[in-house]
Amino acid sequence: MQQLPKILLVIVLPLLLLSCTDKLDVKPISDPSVANFYRNQQDFEQAVNAAYNGLSTYPTRHFFLSEVRSDNMYVPGEGGTYDWNPVNNFMVNSSNTLMSGAWSDCYNTIMRCNSVLDNIDAQKVPDEGIRNQFTGEAKFIRALMYFDLVRFFGGVPKIDHLVTATDAQDIPRAPVQDIYDLIIADLESAAQLLPASYSGGSKGRATLYAAKGILARVYLTRSGPVLLDKGPVLNSNEYAKARDLLKEIINSGSFTFINSYPQIFSYDNENNSESVFEIQFKSGGTGTGTVIPAEMLPGGYMRAEKIPVAGGNDFKYVSNDLVSAYDTNDVRLTFNVLQGYTDENGNFVNQDYFKKFLDPKRYGVDLRDWGINQPVLRYTDVLMMYAETLLHTGGSQAEIDGIVNQVRARAGLAGITGVNEDMLLAERRREFAAEGLRWHDLVRTGKVVTVMNAWMAKEDDKKVMKPMKTEYIIYPIPQTEMNIKPGLYEQNAGY
Repeated sequence: MQQLPKILLVIVLPLLLLSCTDKLDVKPISDPSVANFYRNQQDFEQAVNAAYNGLSTYPTRHFFLSEVRSDNMYVPGEGGTYDWNPVNNFMVNSSNTLMSGAWSDCYNTIMRCNSVLDNIDAQKVPDEGIRNQFTGEAKFIRALMYFDLVRFFGGVPKIDHLVTATDAQDIPRAPVQDIYDLIIADLESAAQLLPASYSGGSKGRATLYAAKGILARVYLTRSGPVLLDKGPVLNSNEYAKARDLLKEIINSGSFTFINSYPQIFSYDNENNSESVFEIQFKSGGTGTGTVIPAEMLPGGYMRAEKIPVAGGNDFKYVSNDLVSAYDTNDVRLTFNVLQGYTDENGNFVNQDYFKKFLDPKRYGVDLRDWGINQPVLRYTDVLMMYAETLLHTGGSQAEIDGIVNQVRARAGLAGITGVNEDMLLAERRREFAAEGLRWHDLVRTGKVVTVMNAWMAKEDDKKVMKPMKTEYIIYPIPQTEMNIKPGLYEQNAGY
């Protein structure tokens, strides 16, 4: 049988759902027909839950393709070569499995969303409020996936409805602007359709504020200086649009600034007042836990701490430059970074690792089963993005300084004045370390080439990294996709 293109593997929704489990109770379906599957509200709820389940790979995608790619980590390749080493070294090629994984995971989730949107109607879901919610959630998730695709790959195939395998083989890459048009339309629609909040077991679902916050992030990304013609930054100068959306979130009173940094990430404080949107994970052997704590930390540390699950690779180091960027009194340093450890044989291992999402007593059944949610957008980010928009729209310097100093005070640091973009980026780096934002911040502000090359000159003592070039702002189109129909896609420059 001819293998279907990866972006089409989920057009048969019931077969897809057979392999899905979710914190929100996705059950297997036996009916092999998509049309026959969608009969009532419960069927659509199950399908939307499957779309949320598609977000389970979001944390590792941004860890490897944003954190590892950035100046936050130095992962040159020791103890064997892994797919993330060439990502770090700017030597990645189209055959790298991280590329194909990111592409297929995003498109699989997009197709789950398309399946909901193509089939939902008033006859099958009579309750207008519920129907609007399901539609808004599917559009929000689809926009989030296309935002990932456009930032990592540039222009990609625009597929906003279910298509056949034959039809898909004729869909070329759409221009970046066309993908953004879909993202913006989806998020604007989601902001109109979604509720402001949920209660009980529905907490954690996308809200209108999540849609507005991600849309503000989209506008910020588009607004920066163009370094690469086919990249995700368009010099669109939409800072005022982002500012107004962020101000709406701030003025809503729906979120508060938590005064304890560690409490934001507590296993017992998920979906807290700082959370605008976070991906839901739950341990217990149900297949709904996250691998992130073990992915970031070495097996030697896990064994030394008597954590009875296998650890990750021992060679994913936090960069010396990031560690030195923290003041020694900064509470975020000790919370975010494991500064060496004593192994099970009593030897001190002088390497730094991210431990932000680890609670040693809250492990699940294996290394992929940690019950800690992954923040996608939190209120501190809303505030700091708002400060950034004020810098670009002639806003109050006192207000900008006040936002940054609120963040610094929580970290135990003294206030500063005259905050500019470089100072704001430096504070964002310390605040959001290990959350997958650093590479995107450098790209959208146009500082990625200068910052990365200056960082390499200090950090790359193994002399294995290629100089950063503008072509490396985006990744290569996976070779698996290039092979589907030779000539359909043009490979990104530099690969």
